[in-house]
Amino acid sequence: MQTSRPCSRSREPTAPVNKWSTDQAVRPTTSPSFASSSSLANTIPTTSEPLMDPIKFAIENPVKTAVGVILILMFGAIAFARIPVQLTPDVDRPVITIRTTWDGRSPEEIEKSIILEQEEKLKSVQGLWKMTSLASLGRATITLEFNVGASPDRILQEVSNKIDEVPEYPEDVDRPIIDVADTASDEAIAYLLLQAEDPNFEVATFYDYADRYLKPSLERIEGVAEVDIKGGRQHQVQIRFDPKALAKRSITVPELNAALRLDNVNASAGDLANNRQDVRFRVLGQYDSLEPLRDTIIKYDEQGSPIRVADVAHVELALEKSDHFDQSKGKTSMTIFIKRKTGSNVLDIIEKVNVVVDEMNAEGGVLRAFKNDRYGLRLRSAFDDSYYIYSAIGLVRDNLLIGGGLAVLILFLFLRSFRSTLIIAVSIPISIIGTFVVMWLAGRNLNVISLAGLSFAVGMVVDNAIVVLENIDRHRQMGASTFRAAYHGTREVWGAILASTLTTIAVFAPVLTIQDEAGQLFYDLVLAICAAVALSLIVSISVIPMLASLFLSNSPKSEKAGNPFTNLFGLVPLFSWLGNAWASFIHLLTFPSLASAWLRMMVITLLMVASVGFSYLMMPPASYLPNGNKNFTFCRMSTPAGYSIMENFYVGQRIEEELKPFWSAQNSEEASQHGPVVDLRSGKEYHDIPALKEFFFVVARGSVFMIGISDDPNNVKPVAAVFNKAFEVIPASKGVTSQRSIFGRGAGSSNAVEIEVSGNDMNRLKAACAYLEGALQKEFSRFSVRTSPENFSESGPEQQLRIKQEVAKRLNLSVSDLAVSARSMIDGSFVGDFDFEGDNIDLVLIRDPASSISPEEVAELPIAVREADGSVVMVSLGQIADFIPSEASQEIRRVEQQRAIALTVTPPNEVALEDAQARILDIVAQARAEGKMGSDIFVSLSGNADRLSEVRSTLMGQWTGWNWQSLGSVAMSRFFLALVITYLLMAALFENFIHPFVIMFTVPLATIGGFFGLWIVHQQDPTQQMDVLTMLGFVILIGVVVNNAILIVHQALNFMRGEQDEQGNNIPPMPPREAIRESVRTRMRPIFITTFTSVFGMLPLVIAPGSGSELYRGLGAIVVGGLVFATIFTLLVIPLLFSLVMDLITWWKPSSVVSPAETNR
Repeated sequence: MQTSRPCSRSREPTAPVNKWSTDQAVRPTTSPSFASSSSLANTIPTTSEPLMDPIKFAIENPVKTAVGVILILMFGAIAFARIPVQLTPDVDRPVITIRTTWDGRSPEEIEKSIILEQEEKLKSVQGLWKMTSLASLGRATITLEFNVGASPDRILQEVSNKIDEVPEYPEDVDRPIIDVADTASDEAIAYLLLQAEDPNFEVATFYDYADRYLKPSLERIEGVAEVDIKGGRQHQVQIRFDPKALAKRSITVPELNAALRLDNVNASAGDLANNRQDVRFRVLGQYDSLEPLRDTIIKYDEQGSPIRVADVAHVELALEKSDHFDQSKGKTSMTIFIKRKTGSNVLDIIEKVNVVVDEMNAEGGVLRAFKNDRYGLRLRSAFDDSYYIYSAIGLVRDNLLIGGGLAVLILFLFLRSFRSTLIIAVSIPISIIGTFVVMWLAGRNLNVISLAGLSFAVGMVVDNAIVVLENIDRHRQMGASTFRAAYHGTREVWGAILASTLTTIAVFAPVLTIQDEAGQLFYDLVLAICAAVALSLIVSISVIPMLASLFLSNSPKSEKAGNPFTNLFGLVPLFSWLGNAWASFIHLLTFPSLASAWLRMMVITLLMVASVGFSYLMMPPASYLPNGNKNFTFCRMSTPAGYSIMENFYVGQRIEEELKPFWSAQNSEEASQHGPVVDLRSGKEYHDIPALKEFFFVVARGSVFMIGISDDPNNVKPVAAVFNKAFEVIPASKGVTSQRSIFGRGAGSSNAVEIEVSGNDMNRLKAACAYLEGALQKEFSRFSVRTSPENFSESGPEQQLRIKQEVAKRLNLSVSDLAVSARSMIDGSFVGDFDFEGDNIDLVLIRDPASSISPEEVAELPIAVREADGSVVMVSLGQIADFIPSEASQEIRRVEQQRAIALTVTPPNEVALEDAQARILDIVAQARAEGKMGSDIFVSLSGNADRLSEVRSTLMGQWTGWNWQSLGSVAMSRFFLALVITYLLMAALFENFIHPFVIMFTVPLATIGGFFGLWIVHQQDPTQQMDVLTMLGFVILIGVVVNNAILIVHQALNFMRGEQDEQGNNIPPMPPREAIRESVRTRMRPIFITTFTSVFGMLPLVIAPGSGSELYRGLGAIVVGGLVFATIFTLLVIPLLFSLVMDLITWWKPSSVVSPAETNR
């Protein structure tokens, strides 16, 4: 068997030791190129030596070594069972949301009275990354995004303190609610639908029961952060008054409101001591039943008789006004969203949720207990993340097993020995399973990214074992027994494998310092690779020599030329001939002459320039993160401004009816009969259309949200085209459809571009955004552009009531009294809380809705007012207030304390984010050139575009020309730092600054291979882009491709100092030219073994399609392509460059070609 790693000068052993004393005399060798191996003993250490030798210990104590392996496997299995499982790593960007409710108030009032005050206090919170505010009808929402790594507890406390510093709020504003979350916990992992078998039952009326019994049962599940119910209507107690009855009894609406408020109170009166006890006194008045409310005395009439609420109003338990409608496949429903806590196990949560749902639906469950199951209420899961997670993780697991099997097969083909192959193969399960312990201790979770890291590591973890076993076999071929061969063969090369392992691990050190979101995604992959490779080093110096000493024979069998198996049917002699021929070719090129030197320089320069040039030309546009292929298609349709909630519900029903052929279809064949459909964003036509397993929509003010689940999880993309086709029945509406990203950024795509447009003049801002929206729709299609606020260029109708001052003063009427009266007459005014079966519900004062009115009739509504003399008269609203028609904003959006409008562009999946950015910036530039967008309008790309720019700058640097800023950016980039760290580490290990410089020339050769591999994959799958995970492949290449060059340079140096041949005979030091030839000849076999095992170990990740493969396919293509190219060209460039360096050193200092430090070793 050929040797796989360099050997060094041998020295005579002192004396045989222990049970190996019967061995033949063997010259143990050292590895003079590494300081770590310079102190190797000439003989096997005796047990009396004070320092423990781990290699000797492992060989002498096979049971202890086996126990160590068993413990690693056992704890690895335990860790595997306990590690939380989810789709992707947690991206910990803390997000705090402050919600403040002010019922019935317009967005303008919300902005002026709440948002401006809160923003002024919140702008100084430390670590704040972005502040976005939204004022909508009756609600203020401020979203604070913080830098990655910020402490949630600290920022929550600071935000709470800042909110408390707001001087004052209007009287009837609810206390702000502060929620802290992150991008992981903000996404629902399961959607449950509640429907009734009775078609006449209104499911919305079930809300209070669901909130009381269903919601707590789901919230108690370990790992659940929040349960949100949509589509229900809460109960409220309505005091339905008759305006004429009030006036007849000389009672005004504000007086009735005040009387109810004053009586609906519970208050503490304090404590009094009574001997040894304190007696607490409480004043109870809060209403907890309807009769006391009806009997409440408002006032006394002139005869002294009490006037009660029942005399002027009907008191009823009713349902609140609908603000949401949910429907699924023709049936009204309620939708329950399940959100998880960060770090919890998604699969465990979903499994427990399904168990709870089954219990609720079972006999004796809470659903069947509702009115004796009269309506047949049932809860079912419409969608959850478990299928995609199981599929994605299962695919990576299969790829890992297949890759491991292929790596073992390659080993067997090269080694042609079952025992040797099995000995090396044991490093795979030990290293991989042991990595689970490291991940568990580091607090990480098991996801597609970390498993992909393990799959990449499969081909790497056998490299060290190959080196060790090949050198052990070399010593056996020289005549040593298996015991001495195992010890000396391992100890001789442990410095080399240490260098290889350290370069692989050290290259990731800069990546681990990335603090943004992408850095957290890198962390799991990097941790998995580093842990597996580090464990493989331990296995190679302990388990491999122990197994070799036990299972390899003392007399190695010679390979018989006539044996077709051992010669692989003639391939082995052919490979040997090719190795010799290539070495001779290198020997010819390195002829010591000026012409040869120029030729070598030309070849090297040509290859380097070609590598850099073609890398630049083949560099594709970048994207942020892959979108994935999750079976969840989401659409948000914006209806015309001013549409009522019921009109939006009718819009949802029309689209549902249009989609009925697809959600009522039993299979794809039946659904495809209603095709084909065209994706209007990409122009692609689909003939194979899946049936919709689930379809439901949620109606809110101004929007209709629709969700579709494909019956075929592997055929999801046509669903968006089906939705877009259905939208054509609503020409006045705008809708954006996309698949939900696997990285959970709302329901949008990972390549979506957010455009923030801000300015001080709202009219000019709206005009600029209207032009920009039209241009973007023309460029990308009208189904690709969404705006926030929706319908910003349109306004809903509004009637503004302005009090008539003269009339009001004569009637002793204030603006506050008018507001209470008008609100009570139109929408109802909030009085207080009502104790309903232990829960607080709203107590509302409202005009009797039995007689409906139109907006035009509001001015004729009669109200009672008290004049200055105390008499009560009946007047109409139109007599005391002017009704001024106006337009009302639906929403007001603010970014960083400025009014803004956001446009989100979702290009086709085939379009890279960077490409979409360039097209958008061209449109903006054209708008400015045409005068459609003035200099007072500011445009910035945010969201994923901002994140991509940040990550790319961190990884590669930002080049803006030859200036100090660009040079500093590139010098601090993680790619450049990885290069520097790798070079310095090799310089320390070689004790030389020149030789590592030669080795680093493999990096450009690998780069062109990486781009070529990505190009091939992109041709097969146009959606595969160069995202930030793919970019990490070039960092991985730095630590991997240098290993082959290390072998050539290291072995050449050994030959230049003098070595042993395979028969153990001393050979004199070789001239550099001869040493380089021999190095190429002897190192080709181990180079190809390690390359083939790595490539075939990773190959399934590149070629196997399936769920989640989008995450690592590009990364694998870059690493595989880079390894193949670097291996081929390394065998040409490195020998030629090294020969030039040696010729230069010889010319400069003829007496030495090796550094003194290396010579002394």
